[in-house]
Amino acid sequence: MTPFAAMLVCFVLLVVLSFPLAFSLLLSCSLYLLMSGNSQTLLIQQLFSGLDIFTIMAIPFFMLAGDLMVASGTADRLLRFAQLLVGRLRGGTGYVNIVASMLFGGCSGSAIADIAALGRTQVSMMEKSGFTREFSAALTLATSIKGAIIPPSIPIVLVGAVSGTSIGGMLVGGLIPGLLVGMALAVAVYWTTRHNAIASGEPITRRQKLRIILESIPFLMMPVIILGGILSGVFTPTEASAAAVAWGIGLWLFEQKGRPDMGQLFRILLRSGTLSGAVLLLTGAANVFSWILATEQVPAQIALIVFSVTDEPVFILLIIMVFLLLWGAVMDMLPAIFIVIPVLMPLATEIGVDPVHFGVICTFNLVIGLITPPYGTALFTGSLVLNMPVEKIVRHIFPLFCAAVLVLLIITFVPETILFLPRLLDLL
Repeated sequence: MTPFAAMLVCFVLLVVLSFPLAFSLLLSCSLYLLMSGNSQTLLIQQLFSGLDIFTIMAIPFFMLAGDLMVASGTADRLLRFAQLLVGRLRGGTGYVNIVASMLFGGCSGSAIADIAALGRTQVSMMEKSGFTREFSAALTLATSIKGAIIPPSIPIVLVGAVSGTSIGGMLVGGLIPGLLVGMALAVAVYWTTRHNAIASGEPITRRQKLRIILESIPFLMMPVIILGGILSGVFTPTEASAAAVAWGIGLWLFEQKGRPDMGQLFRILLRSGTLSGAVLLLTGAANVFSWILATEQVPAQIALIVFSVTDEPVFILLIIMVFLLLWGAVMDMLPAIFIVIPVLMPLATEIGVDPVHFGVICTFNLVIGLITPPYGTALFTGSLVLNMPVEKIVRHIFPLFCAAVLVLLIITFVPETILFLPRLLDLL
């Protein structure tokens, strides 16, 4: 057995045995180096070279900023602001669900945080207005995927770090796809409510409107600080993530009314630090794995196989898109980013696809996998948070999944939906 084949067999066995993915990668790579006669020092060198990247610092900062925003009561304020914007429409609570998730995604950068913070309130609100509990849960899960594509998007930062693609360009490029998903889901809500007796929201007085707006402005500033800083050239994406943490701390202190709960702050730091450590270790391990793939010329071999089937860029993109949708359905998004992106990015650039364009469509492909069985992380998180069997949610999530796939097709074959803003702002 060749060293590369032994590495793959070892990796698959360790994953099947439920070893943590980072250690599965490192142990299998260590076996490759041992069998190929290379020094184990290479493992350490490649591990740290994968972490010695300035932009990777954005990952722990964005995670901490998201946790601070949740602890500051962001969810409640943004939900009330969304009700003010669209709550009076027929079936308005469905649109509130979409808008609130879009606004919260612009603060947390995480689909799971969206479900955990907003899920129960959104479903309860929709039920009271006449939506079924199952559709309400399905819409809540579907809207959460915008949190992983609208800036600040943690998955996009990871894709940029793994592939060496412009993180600022991809963050800005994810804005229009995120808005398109919201519009597609709004059409699904309209289609659901057009013949049903779904109530609109309660009227809001002028005084209440003013209070909601004033209370929401500080929390709505988070995405403005991040995007505004990047677009104006004041911040790099990494510096923007640090500024987001500073703003999040300020909001948390304001919420504490001058009496900060240091125990809560310690728990926030511990949680975000633990998650960041796990992600960074996985980043370093994936860099070792990617180095071995490049050494064995795996991307070139995959390109040869694909080009033997077709050399048309449109069909190659379709093949990649279907592959990523299937991959995202059986593997969590973060491992998929680390394993698949380094292999597929060279293939995409070879057929003339812009790296920023490809990075965003890959991210969106894998984000859709969050709501698809059998391994949709958002699907199972929603099932636990909402105390509802997965199979009941899945029945109603299919049309919403189709809406997301339609947006995926649009952004894949109309590159300007992603590249327009980065080109306009000279980020490419």
